[in-house]
Amino acid sequence: MMLILAATPAETALLRRHLVHVETISCADRELLRGELCGTGILLAHGGIGSMLMAMQLTRLLTSHRPEAVLLCGCGGSYPDSGLAVGDLALAGTEIYGDCGVTTDTGFIPLENLQIPQEPRYAPTFQQSYNLDTLLLRKASQLLPEAHCGTFVTVNNCSNSHELSLQLQQQTGGICENMEGAAVAQVCAEFSCPLLEIRGISNPTGTRAGHLWDIPRGMRVAQEGVLTLLQGGLRPITE
Repeated sequence: MMLILAATPAETALLRRHLVHVETISCADRELLRGELCGTGILLAHGGIGSMLMAMQLTRLLTSHRPEAVLLCGCGGSYPDSGLAVGDLALAGTEIYGDCGVTTDTGFIPLENLQIPQEPRYAPTFQQSYNLDTLLLRKASQLLPEAHCGTFVTVNNCSNSHELSLQLQQQTGGICENMEGAAVAQVCAEFSCPLLEIRGISNPTGTRAGHLWDIPRGMRVAQEGVLTLLQGGLRPITE
C-alpha cells in the first residue's frame, strides 16, 4: 500500500474522485481514506500547511501504518532560472530546509554549518538536506518525461520578493519552493520509508502579482501527474 500525502484537501480533490472501494479510517483525531487508485492500494491523507503540522501528522501516520512508500503531491513556486512555468510538473531529487540558519551582513549560514553541539544519543542530529528515493525518482522520470527534476526548497517564509527569490535559488540551487517537503523527507528518513515528491507549478517565486498565479492549475497538474504515475505502474522498487 502506498501513502499519498498532501498539505490540504484541495490538493487531492481530483484523486479522491478517482479513488474506489473507499473507507474512512482514523489516525489520532484525523480522518484518512483507504481505497484503490489505478489498481494500487492507497492511503490518502492530509498533513496540514507548513513543516511542523506536516511532520507531526506524518509521524502519527507512519507510527500507525507502514506504507511501502510515500508520494507527496501539491503545488509549488518556481525559482527564476529553473526553466519552470505555471502548469509545469517538477519532481524532487533533493529537499533542503532553505531558511533554517542565520542571516548575517555577509550572507546566509545554513544551520548545519553553525557548529552547534549536538548529541545523537539524546536527540536527532539536524540535517539540512535529504536525497529522495532514487529508484522511485528514476521510474517517475520515465513515466513523466516532461517533468523537471531537481532540488526543492522548503521554507517557512516564502520568497515573495525578487531579491529573496534569487538569494534562495543561488544558495540552494533549487528549482521549486514549498512549505512541507523537507519535513516529509526528514520523517520518511527516520522511518526508512521511500519518498517521491511531485509538484505542479502554481506561481513564480518573487512576486505576489495575482495574474501570475494559478494555484488551482498547479494543484490539478500535480494530481494528474500522480494518476499518470500510478497508471504507469509506479511501485516501490528494490534493486
